[in-house]
Amino acid sequence: MNPRTLGTPEPAPATTQSGRRFGMEEAIARAGVSERLLRQCEARGLIQGTVGRGFTREHVDVLRFVRRGHALGFGMSDIARLLALRQDEHRMSAEVKLIALARTEELESQIEELQATKRVLERLAGLCLGNHQPACPILDELLELRGFASQPVGATASASDCRCAPASR
Repeated sequence: MNPRTLGTPEPAPATTQSGRRFGMEEAIARAGVSERLLRQCEARGLIQGTVGRGFTREHVDVLRFVRRGHALGFGMSDIARLLALRQDEHRMSAEVKLIALARTEELESQIEELQATKRVLERLAGLCLGNHQPACPILDELLELRGFASQPVGATASASDCRCAPASR
């Protein structure tokens, strides 16, 4: 339940000729989304006509579509565009494909960044003596003292290589 509307009863969903309508909690449960995401969809106009009338099967389908789009990493703007294309009977699948390929390019860039981060961490771990001394090239790198990350994996660091202050207790 929304804390801003506590004490305000939610209108009972009506049943129409177009099918059963659901209350907010049931629509959220059926779609597997949070109330926050449902509210974002309403604010962006992705689902409409729910105030006082409840949610239809189509609303639940849209919410599921949004949830799946989020799971693939699409932002709300792309999801809104994909929904618009879904509803356009004259759409060109090429436009949908372009949106998907743009997302794959974003993912490729993120993968490259993560791989570079992994290599830096592996190098730093290789420089760490892992003993009971306070010298720590990992902490030095985080403090941006000396660029230990530029040393090759397998290089060993000594206490004199580390410019960290002795640990105080």
